[in-house]
Amino acid sequence: MRKITITLLLLVSLVSFSQEPFRYDTIRVSDNDSRNIHQLKNRQQANTATQNRNRARVQANRPSVNSSFDPRKLRYGINFGLNFSNNYSLFRLAPQVGYQFNKYVMTGVGVSYYHSKRKYYYDRDQVTHYNNSLGANAFAYLYPVNFIAFSLQPELNYIWRSSKDNIGEFNKTDVLVPSVVIGAGLRFGRAHAMLYYDLVQDTNSPYSSGLFYGISVYF
Repeated sequence: MRKITITLLLLVSLVSFSQEPFRYDTIRVSDNDSRNIHQLKNRQQANTATQNRNRARVQANRPSVNSSFDPRKLRYGINFGLNFSNNYSLFRLAPQVGYQFNKYVMTGVGVSYYHSKRKYYYDRDQVTHYNNSLGANAFAYLYPVNFIAFSLQPELNYIWRSSKDNIGEFNKTDVLVPSVVIGAGLRFGRAHAMLYYDLVQDTNSPYSSGLFYGISVYF
C-alpha cells in the first residue's frame, strides 16, 4: 500500500511539473551574457531608436522644396512722380505687384502711365508738346546683401504725342517703344533708392538718355 501511495505522489508531481509553462526568461544568466533575452530586447530597442534619429536627421538636412503659393510673400509697390513749373509739368503713376521668393530675389509685373507737358519758345512763337505713355513691364530685384539692390525691368510703352503752336495747329504721332531698364542702388527695408539706365536708348523712350534716379516702395 505504501508503494502504491508513493507511486501516485510521484505521478501527480510529474504531471503538475509538466503543466508549468516553459519560459526562456526563467533561465538565469548573467546580465552581460549574450543569451540574456532582456539584453537582446534592449539592444533591439536601442537600434530602433538610433535608426529613427538618423532618419529624422537626414530629413532635417534635406532641403525643403515648397512650391505652393504663399500670399504673405506678395509685395505691392508704386512709383509716383509729380513735377510742376512754368514751362514743364509731369505726372507719373506706376503700380507694381511682386512676389518675394526669398531674401535674395523678388520678381513681378506692373503697369505705368505718365503725362508731361513742355513749352518751347522760338522767337515770338510758343510751341507746347504733350506726351502720354501707357506701358506694361516685368521686373526682378536681386539682393546680394541686405542693403544693396540690382534690378532689371523690360517694358513696352505705347506713346502718343501732340504739339500745339500759337495758331492752334496740332501735330500728332503715335509710337510703340521698347525699353530695358537696369538699376543699382540701396535698399532701406522695403524702399529702394536706385540709379537707372535704359539700355535700348530709343529716341522716343519715356526715359532720359542718361542715368536717372528713382525711388520705389513695396509693402
